[in-house]
Amino acid sequence: MKKILLTWSLALMAVAASAQDLSGTSINDRLANNPDSAEVLQSISLYREAFKSQNYVEAIEPWEFAFTKAPLAQSRLYTDGAWMFETLISKETDAAKKQEYFNKLMNIYDQRQKYLDALNSFATPKTTSTKGNIICRKAYDYFNFCPQMDNETAYKMFKEGIDDMGPNTEAFVLYAFMQCSYNRFMANKDNIDIRQDFIQDYMQTNDICDRLLDQAKEYPSETIPADPESEDSTKWVEQVVLAPEAQKIVNNYQPTQNQANELFVSSGAADCDALEKIYGAQVEANKTNLAYLNSVLAILNNFECDKSNIYYVAADYAYQINKTPQAAIGKASKLLKDGDINGAIQYFDEAIGLESDNAKKAKYSYIVAALMYKKGNLAQCRAYCRKSLQYNPSNGGAYLLQASCIARSASGDHLQKSYYYCLAADYCNKAKAVDPASAAKANRAAAGYAAHFYPKSEAFFAGIKAGQVVSVAGETTTLRLR
Repeated sequence: MKKILLTWSLALMAVAASAQDLSGTSINDRLANNPDSAEVLQSISLYREAFKSQNYVEAIEPWEFAFTKAPLAQSRLYTDGAWMFETLISKETDAAKKQEYFNKLMNIYDQRQKYLDALNSFATPKTTSTKGNIICRKAYDYFNFCPQMDNETAYKMFKEGIDDMGPNTEAFVLYAFMQCSYNRFMANKDNIDIRQDFIQDYMQTNDICDRLLDQAKEYPSETIPADPESEDSTKWVEQVVLAPEAQKIVNNYQPTQNQANELFVSSGAADCDALEKIYGAQVEANKTNLAYLNSVLAILNNFECDKSNIYYVAADYAYQINKTPQAAIGKASKLLKDGDINGAIQYFDEAIGLESDNAKKAKYSYIVAALMYKKGNLAQCRAYCRKSLQYNPSNGGAYLLQASCIARSASGDHLQKSYYYCLAADYCNKAKAVDPASAAKANRAAAGYAAHFYPKSEAFFAGIKAGQVVSVAGETTTLRLR
């Protein structure tokens, strides 16, 4: 009976500890009523010294005392502990010891989640956490450090954490999640449900990366003016330097997105024949379900399976129910397959008019611009590029396509043609300024245009100097020389 009462008393104390508000308190305040406060403070000092010198084995005992006796002493007990045991597991060769360290690592996340509200009440903005973030990090460590990792267990943890975190999910967690989902699919390729899970996981990961890369465009970038007199040819055009915050997002999420794409492509999950088999019967069974038809159209379009028969069937059914943007795009795709570009453009225009999402309006406008470029209608191409930029001012591709139009329009003598290439280079710089993700492509294009600048050797004898403002194609540009 005494044992039951003691257990109940400890449980009540734990609930009280996890619920209390410790905002504005110091570590001494938080240990004020702790009978082991002196030993806790000494243990924290001892483990910190060992931790700083990376002597993690020596740090375990004092860290564990503080972690157990005073779970609300410091937030860093949890972050330091996780780092310590991750490192120890990575270096340990003894299986039993590795398992022991792993169990302690998992316990860190469980205890942190238990006391989350109280820990957050005195945390700084940098050390504040959420349930989803803790679950994501626990899933990541389980996936990477569990000696006998069960992929399905890891997958469920990742899903729970990422569903909670959404666009705030860290890049390294997203990539590990995609690896986990990939492993799950590769071990069950014939399971239709798991294939669909993998497709949805990829689309969710890709969507999060897209949204964060779009956020990077919102930070102001610095433009370094062109120096056409420099001996360094890379300085002949404007240089765009991203804000540190934008560069950090690009550095984290662009590689993650690229790696997720590589995993997905290598898996073969989006094989159009396989997708057609998966959705074929389902489309027929759901031919009056507009929401389902639109989701199928989105998936098939995303994986470039918009030339499959089932895509056209789903588009026709959807269009009959309601003239939605997705259905109009499906009709346009069918006409493109049949070679009817003019008919396809009409449906794209209809989709632009029906769509409420400006990002999609920009995408469809850009597609029409590309079709106009293919037809050689450069004026209309540029008009649709401008329309795309009205809906999405950070669409770097629309500036690059206009640069191609300008370069393709080059006419006149050698000097006059160079004006067009200078203007095309300007548009490459505009692309970089609004869209950090387009920087590499813009730099390559600009280098190609720079090869057509007027030669310095000829300019010298003709009395032509770099830096002059010249007019071309109804616009002005700065003359650069090569």
